[in-house]
Amino acid sequence: MKIEETFETAFQHHQKNNFKIAKKFYQKILVKEPKHFQSIFYLGTLYIQTKKFNEAKSFYEKAIQIDSSHASSHHNLGAILQELGNLKKAIVCYKKVIKIDPNYASAYSNLGKIFNETGEYKKAIDCCDKAIKINPNFASAYNNFGNALNKLKKYESAITYYKKALEIDPKYVMANYNLGKIFRKKKNYLEAINFFQKINTASSRAELLECIYFSNNLSKYKIFLKELSVEDPLNLRVSTMATYVSKKESILNIYPFCRNPLQYIFIGNLKNELNLKKEFISNFLKKLNKIQSVWEPTSNTTKGGYQTLGNLFESEDVDILKLKKIIEQKIKNYRKIHKNSNDLFVKKWPIKSKFRGWHVKLFQQGHQKSHIHPSGWLSGVIYLKMPNLLKGDEGSIEFTLEGYDYPNYKNLPKFIHNPKNFDIALFPSSLFHRTIPFSSKENRQVIAFDLVPSSTV
Repeated sequence: MKIEETFETAFQHHQKNNFKIAKKFYQKILVKEPKHFQSIFYLGTLYIQTKKFNEAKSFYEKAIQIDSSHASSHHNLGAILQELGNLKKAIVCYKKVIKIDPNYASAYSNLGKIFNETGEYKKAIDCCDKAIKINPNFASAYNNFGNALNKLKKYESAITYYKKALEIDPKYVMANYNLGKIFRKKKNYLEAINFFQKINTASSRAELLECIYFSNNLSKYKIFLKELSVEDPLNLRVSTMATYVSKKESILNIYPFCRNPLQYIFIGNLKNELNLKKEFISNFLKKLNKIQSVWEPTSNTTKGGYQTLGNLFESEDVDILKLKKIIEQKIKNYRKIHKNSNDLFVKKWPIKSKFRGWHVKLFQQGHQKSHIHPSGWLSGVIYLKMPNLLKGDEGSIEFTLEGYDYPNYKNLPKFIHNPKNFDIALFPSSLFHRTIPFSSKENRQVIAFDLVPSSTV
């Protein structure tokens, strides 16, 4: 079979989502012709589709070496870098795309998305505006424009742009979801329910349940929770809400994921496992502080501090890999402690999972708002550097059952831990937690991490 025929076969399988077969034929071509551009480019695309971003990255880099003027290769490499959290390099890629092809609308839109993430909302608006002028039917550009306006608290204008996205694509999930969130923020729960009902994602189902409860419809809340307990029993944010309402209303918590998350908190210390020589710790912190980070990232809860982008545990650094092994052992012991639990948090523990980690550096009065990690399973934090001269509970971690916009209820249980250097905390990702602000002028540095499931028992 000639290379042209082999490529056509590969491409046909690729279009039908027969990824394994397509990959086999693309690779067969590259054995004969290692610089076959189309096979390299589409293998990169295939790896994006299967969420193997590092493999995709290497193929687009090869494609660019062969043809440095190929706009789509630069664009797709930018999208991968954006996914991996390397925003600076992603911006460089998108700017190269625009230089090659000033009418490449999605490069502008993706730049807008990055600037939203880094808090540069006026730049985001400018990029999205250019994308829309190039392509007036570009739904995601309207959505990204709306996100920037939303962050600037221009809610009515944001609603207009989200609705324009829906005029183009009525089934556009993120526009419906963002409209639900913005009406929820305005406490217009009935309108929020209307938009959350139009989509069916883990996040929208959880927020729909919350809005039903906040609209003072406890009976409908109970009915919907019962449905979710059967149809969506591993939704962490649903679990968070069910625990909160159970305690607040003094009713049985029927949601099976993690009925009492406070009982799953583990606190330990890594002094025996870590090399605690001052030189080691100093060098380790220097490494972490060189990683690209963002001040108060908009999609997260960090205030008065920096948070790294991407995943620390994708690094091949010896010290980070050593830390990962220590965490893995702690989690094995954690599972043994709770092996007899009937909660799905334990019974449905992920068969396959990966670690996602990030470094947080807080300064005076820095803190993290009460939040959960809905894409995780088990979360944790390692305290590398705690400030001196802390007063009371300053700089502590507080575990609680309320957060986000949940109404405060003073009788809800909570647990506060005053961490020491090298303490480790493990807890269900569905448990609200926050950092209490501190007045010390010294910084507070931690590594936070999630065990993220790829499949469950």
